[in-house]
Amino acid sequence: MKRLNRTVSLLLTGIFLFLSFSALFAQTSTKGIPQRAEISEKYKWKLEDIYSTNELWEADFARLKSSIPQFSDFKSKLGESAKTLLDCLQLQDNLGIILGRLWVYAYMRLDEDTRVSLYQAMTDRISNLNTEFNQATSFIQPEILTLSEEKLKNFVKENKGLSLYQHYFDNLMRTKAHILPEEQEELLALVGNLARAPQKIFTMLDDADIKYPSIKDENGVEVQLTKERYSKFLESADRRVRKEANDAYNSAYLNYINTLAANLSAGVSKDIFFAKARKYNSSLEMALDADSIPMLVYDNLVKTVDANLAPLHRYVSLRKKFMKLDTLYTFDLWVPLVPEVKMEIPYDEAVQTITEALSPLGGKYVNDLKMGFNSGWVDVYETEGKRSSAYSWGAYTTHPYMLLNYNNTLENMFTIAHEMGHCLNRYYTYKKQPYVYSDNPLFVAEVASTCNEALMIDYLVKHTKDKDKKAYFLEYYIQQILGTFYVQVMLSEFEKNIHEQMESGQGLTAESMRQTYRNILQKFYGPEVVIGSTNDLGWARISHFYRNFYVFQYSTSYAASTALTRKLIEGKKDDVERYLSFLEQGSLDYPVSLLKKAGVDMASPEPIERITELFDSLVSQLEKLLLE
Repeated sequence: MKRLNRTVSLLLTGIFLFLSFSALFAQTSTKGIPQRAEISEKYKWKLEDIYSTNELWEADFARLKSSIPQFSDFKSKLGESAKTLLDCLQLQDNLGIILGRLWVYAYMRLDEDTRVSLYQAMTDRISNLNTEFNQATSFIQPEILTLSEEKLKNFVKENKGLSLYQHYFDNLMRTKAHILPEEQEELLALVGNLARAPQKIFTMLDDADIKYPSIKDENGVEVQLTKERYSKFLESADRRVRKEANDAYNSAYLNYINTLAANLSAGVSKDIFFAKARKYNSSLEMALDADSIPMLVYDNLVKTVDANLAPLHRYVSLRKKFMKLDTLYTFDLWVPLVPEVKMEIPYDEAVQTITEALSPLGGKYVNDLKMGFNSGWVDVYETEGKRSSAYSWGAYTTHPYMLLNYNNTLENMFTIAHEMGHCLNRYYTYKKQPYVYSDNPLFVAEVASTCNEALMIDYLVKHTKDKDKKAYFLEYYIQQILGTFYVQVMLSEFEKNIHEQMESGQGLTAESMRQTYRNILQKFYGPEVVIGSTNDLGWARISHFYRNFYVFQYSTSYAASTALTRKLIEGKKDDVERYLSFLEQGSLDYPVSLLKKAGVDMASPEPIERITELFDSLVSQLEKLLLE
């Protein structure tokens, strides 16, 4: 994947990760939504900082399109001289920077109002030009890989300009043993559409074909179940509603269970095929090698959590006791123990609270935070036609941007803190690193955002005297760790298990996967939870299982950010400086090394143990408030 594509993909992944981590959704309604013209300029982002007019965008578009054919001058010539190689890489970077600006501007203009045909057309055009750029540059990495390491070293010695690309070369050469001869690579590329079939089939089944039954809500009104309503119903104080929602939702997947099992089995087979073709020992090894993550990191995560499930079992016991239930089912795990504390938090008040909460990051970070809030980075309020949810984005030569749909809730305030973490991470990286290292690997991409969230919740708990609010904040934190850390480790263990089963020659069936999932689910939640007859189908609706060992990175990012947060709260100057340096590094080094320099060793049990200890402490605090 080319660098621009990797950056765009990472940014969009960051959007998704945010939604998964925080579950902080802007509430959308067609009633009373203002028009964009009604919003004060103070609360709008300044996309004119990228292009002051659409005409300037068009000029850059034309310049890029006319420049792309230059790459043909370098094809089959990269080994001729150090200067030729450097000129080609610099051309790729310079044009990639322009492409990034064009891409970000067009898509963010469209996100302001998705109904505007001008920006619909601009996004289509830049997407097509992106494809043209990728095709024109597709020869570069394979051609570099044909050079010997000795020749590359000599080129770098001969031309100092190439020293900038040393880590880029090292990373390419590191994977050289897994790059096949040209004809075989072409054959693997041709398999691409077939390889994407399991994910496409799952998406069609899950989003288009599976229909959920209706249930009766708390008022006895029949309501059509949807994915969004299901999560809300699981939080209902009415146990009948929770049970009906649970049974109805799972029954929809049960109707397709053999198809879903066969499709996931095909997805696992695809992973194994590519691992074998590229001469890896396992599909897990291949997935981790993309970012040079040692196998030890994955194994350490699963084994350490398995050895430290007692805090989670304690929380389950507290829940059962406080809810006064003789039998605790899985559908009882998400209903709030603490009644929701209604808080209206205007945007400007949220900004002030966030600024205070993030003070452990030091004066430089806080000043840059304030600058971002006051310099056209943020598009705050929902308007008609605007894209929903929230994200942070930006191009290499621009300041970062943040899209919100703010509506004065606590969840929205956490959204801002989360996304501003991404923004400042991007801001520091772009200032410090050359374009070639300006993206943030997925393994560490969420650390900056979840660090901010952890500092926020720590601040709110410590600065709240109201008992109900404190209990509410504590449970919020507990549920965040449960969903973002424990559940993702559980899914990671399941994913590893089914891949190993197939790699050892066993087949995967609906029955075998249900049993595997049930065993792991029971182990995690402990003996006090009763797993219903259809609650072993969770695996059948996880889209990330079609992305080859993806979910574990939620847990590792969260564990790393928690460990760093503890250090930041202690306020040692060296820890703060190391963290700020970490935010500047981009992809200059491998993710595990970047975290180790920041003070967290993800190959050791310590950061995993720290988060289980934190969870245990939060449960103790909540227990005291609930039962005193």
